Amino acid sequence: MAAQVLTPTSKSSDKLLEAGVFTRSTVEAIAAHEPAWLQDKRQMAWAVFEETPMPTTSDEDWRRTDLRKIRWEKFRLAEASSVQANTLADLPDDVRDALEEKYPAAGRIVIANDRLVYRELDPALAEQGVIFTSLAAAAVEHADLVQKYLGSQAVPPSNSKFAALNSALWRGGVFLYIPKEVEVENPFQTALILEGEGSAIFPRTLIVAERHAQVTYIEEAISHSEHGQALNAGVVEIYAQAGAQVRYVDVQRWGEDVYNFNVKRSVGQNDSTVIWETGQLGGRLTKSYFDSELPGNGASMEFNGVYFMQGKQHLDVDSLIHHIGASTGGDLLLHGAVKDKSRSVFTGLIKIEPTAQQTNSYLKSENLILDHSARADAIPSLEIDANDVRASHGATIGKIDEEYIFYLMSRGIPRNTAVRMVVEGFFYKVFDRMYNQRVREKLFNAVSAKIGD
Repeated sequence: MAAQVLTPTSKSSDKLLEAGVFTRSTVEAIAAHEPAWLQDKRQMAWAVFEETPMPTTSDEDWRRTDLRKIRWEKFRLAEASSVQANTLADLPDDVRDALEEKYPAAGRIVIANDRLVYRELDPALAEQGVIFTSLAAAAVEHADLVQKYLGSQAVPPSNSKFAALNSALWRGGVFLYIPKEVEVENPFQTALILEGEGSAIFPRTLIVAERHAQVTYIEEAISHSEHGQALNAGVVEIYAQAGAQVRYVDVQRWGEDVYNFNVKRSVGQNDSTVIWETGQLGGRLTKSYFDSELPGNGASMEFNGVYFMQGKQHLDVDSLIHHIGASTGGDLLLHGAVKDKSRSVFTGLIKIEPTAQQTNSYLKSENLILDHSARADAIPSLEIDANDVRASHGATIGKIDEEYIFYLMSRGIPRNTAVRMVVEGFFYKVFDRMYNQRVREKLFNAVSAKIGD
């Protein structure tokens, strides 16, 4: 089920608001030197945040994710990071690895504790009108573009409690703009860094691909040191105009002491394609929405996702494929594994409007339980209001087949290695759908490192 658009209520009362860590004064301080239109947007978003109730297990899409144990008063707005760089070589090793320094890139950005600390952009692309910079800088230098799209159709503040909080408090952010008919071969890469005890960050990414543009964007989340308890409340907005293709890759490796909330939504116009590819590996508790709005005729989306949870990690992925235009397409595949006392939840909805005749949509979640104390829930659903469509869904939850392990062990392979081989093979069904070799390797290596020996 998708993030619900909530109607503000005057009776709002919740621990996050009552903690007083973030206030209207915080918003005013962030907006002090910004354009008037952006100040107004922030103030409106804060009003929505104040009036929107905190989600509880009484809400359908939060039924299996409980926030009551979070100590909101322990958070604080993240201070300036220790990461500073004039060149790529100045960055820490793990950041350079995330940015894949050995491969060419169209551009690279590092956002540390919500502040831009490094940026590069291929000069040839800049000459073609490509913009790749911090969202804060773009709001001033490219105000007409940013004002048109920021917090509009994709993720308005009314989307949810955490979307409103992000809309009020984001600072650095990333803005990527691809002009019409520009096809970018190499990916744009961003590293998001979180450091400091109790730090709270609010990253926001805005991607606009004009008519017949093509682009790949890779974003990796990294924790530096332990946080005790930290917060990430992020938003991603993607606008794919007619005939555009946008590939968004997300590698989430927050530390296991980070509470992680995200709303990621794309809007696809006629004959556009948006491809989501994600690896969800970190975080103490994660609730992420991946929503695809398809108002354009012939628009399509694809989702290839993997996750691996261990310890007491909790992951809740909520996805909507919303078919509005005619002849739209959707294809979602999510594979994940849970071990120890971890838990995963997947809720997926294919929603087909009366206008979406000749839709073709499919959604499937496959889940592997590696320990008897782990748990996985998968809830796929359909909501169809058109009569000329193809739509189906499926979900599986199971343990490793011991026959596979026995077969490998009978060939002299130790049990731990055999289990690892079976789990990696389980994930390959998703990796094989990824067209970009660099993306496949990046996500495979991330998952493989999490599986361990």
